[in-house]
Amino acid sequence: MSFDLNSISKALNEPNRTESGVDFSGRSLKLDSEQDAQPIIEAINACPNLHYLTLTGNTLGVEAAKAIAKALSRHPELKVARFSDMFTGRMKTEIPPALSALGDGMIEAGARLTLLDLSDNAFGPIGVEGLAKLLQSEVCSELQELRLNNNGLGITGGRLLAKALSSNTLRLKVFIAGRNRLENDGAKALAAVFQSMGSLEELAMPQNGIYHTGIAALSESFRHSPNLEVINLNDNTIGPKGAASIAAALPRLKKLKSINFGDCLLKSAGAKALAQGIKDYNVLLESIELSHNEIGREACMQLVEALTIQPGAKDRLTRVNLAGNSLGGAANKKIMKDKLGASAELSDGEGSDEEYESESEHSDYQSGASEDSATEDARHADTSLEEHEDLDRTGIEEVETDIGRFLKDPTLENLSRLGGDIAEVIDAHLQNIKDPESLTVSYVEALCCVWGASEGDSQRKLCRTTIQRAPQQWILANNMLRALQLIKSENKDYKIRWKVPSCYKALAKEIDEAYFPHALRDTLKFFIASKMASLPPEIRTVVEKHPNLYT
Repeated sequence: MSFDLNSISKALNEPNRTESGVDFSGRSLKLDSEQDAQPIIEAINACPNLHYLTLTGNTLGVEAAKAIAKALSRHPELKVARFSDMFTGRMKTEIPPALSALGDGMIEAGARLTLLDLSDNAFGPIGVEGLAKLLQSEVCSELQELRLNNNGLGITGGRLLAKALSSNTLRLKVFIAGRNRLENDGAKALAAVFQSMGSLEELAMPQNGIYHTGIAALSESFRHSPNLEVINLNDNTIGPKGAASIAAALPRLKKLKSINFGDCLLKSAGAKALAQGIKDYNVLLESIELSHNEIGREACMQLVEALTIQPGAKDRLTRVNLAGNSLGGAANKKIMKDKLGASAELSDGEGSDEEYESESEHSDYQSGASEDSATEDARHADTSLEEHEDLDRTGIEEVETDIGRFLKDPTLENLSRLGGDIAEVIDAHLQNIKDPESLTVSYVEALCCVWGASEGDSQRKLCRTTIQRAPQQWILANNMLRALQLIKSENKDYKIRWKVPSCYKALAKEIDEAYFPHALRDTLKFFIASKMASLPPEIRTVVEKHPNLYT
């Protein structure tokens, strides 16, 4: 493979940089192997003072990540890691080991990051597993800016992230985590971390499905963050109750300059609560985004008055967006425009003023009734760790048949009733299932039932078949991790029916076989190694006898 020395030189000497580093952003490189990663490795090795490393816009496999990590292990001066949009086209199961490898390289180097950006990597909750060790290490002890935008974390990922962050004495100034489906529980977990830190200056958590109870928890953390200047909760359901919680925190936020609560269903009641808080506590905002909130004209006028009551408001305000609300007639708009000056963005919404005023009493969609029913699982298709309770279980609930009886109660006696070619019988039976995800769930459970009940050729044949039948490898990996008790199921009704220690013994025979996918092997070994200390004694005893499960 030939190297482009000009490219390496450019990466080392990007103009307008006051610090030295390596930037391979936007190259669309597909880096699978150590050889593929050589241009980046060469650039890192050639940089005597690697203050930043930017790999945004490339796609990194596990082996390439390990090779880059080895190069990073010699650079304790690294401060900035921009790793956004770095796993396009990768299976989710490849990401945790890749992240873990990069983290290990920085840990070995003794680096102290100030900025870590992993945005636009759809790694979901299991990606946090690969990130946890790094976040808990000394590498992140001086971290000031953490960007995790659009990672598909979900509630589970939010909780795991909060746990990892709380294990380190962090003083974050900037936290960005938009479009992550954190919902109330994820927001509450993170709010506790923010409250403990007390150091935030900018918080952005737009589009996370957070309702007023989650907003209340975040508002409490705001009270302990006196340096907070920017709050962005756009496109969450703050509602009147959430707005009241935020307004109550305003006396502590003397440095607050910008809020973005656009499309948050504030209604008139919520807008009035904010207006009163801004007025009473002399909050000198410079930018406020409240568009499309179903606010009536009276509440809009109160907001304008609160924002402009202090002298010099026109010069201070840079943007006031009330578009998409009921602003009243031309006379009202002129008054608002005169008060706000060039910062004003005013246009009427579709609803009438009467609608916005009358509906304001029905805060938060009937005080969270919809919120409680609209769970993460019901609203989102990405189920990397979550369970659907309506999975197509055709073929594993038909307990009248011998195979149905075995899959419900996987004993050796019930297995013996299936005849000679057990794998073929099970395969034929499960082909009745049409939903691809349900099919994978059923194959994994059937495999574990067989693994736990017997030894022999049927184990290997069914393992091969399970891998072949899985339409998406990351779904297979998630279900195997859950079946082996390496991750928890969100479904309280999920039950382990098989002997888990026997499953590990069987897996040890298969995991290094040629047919076993590399990504799946790396993921399982990564999780087994990282969870070793917390495994139940009976499982840990088996695993320790088979080092190939974790090395």
